[in-house]
Amino acid sequence: MIRRKLVAAALFFTLFGAIAFMPPFALLFRTNTRVLGVPLEAAYIFVVWILLILGARWFSRVLPDDNATPADAQQDRSS
Repeated sequence: MIRRKLVAAALFFTLFGAIAFMPPFALLFRTNTRVLGVPLEAAYIFVVWILLILGARWFSRVLPDDNATPADAQQDRSS
């Protein structure tokens, strides 16, 4: 992918995470339903949290460094 698209996707991912934790969305799952003995609201929070961690890890590996020097870029091309 193009670096610009990856940066835009990372920004969208961050905004998704911020919106997902806001009370209007988190309270949608406030019911008496339980998942493996855990209230659905708590399960939602932890699932979103895990997805954000995994997404951040993926973006950290895919996005190139901002401070790469021209010598580093030339060395990468010769390899």
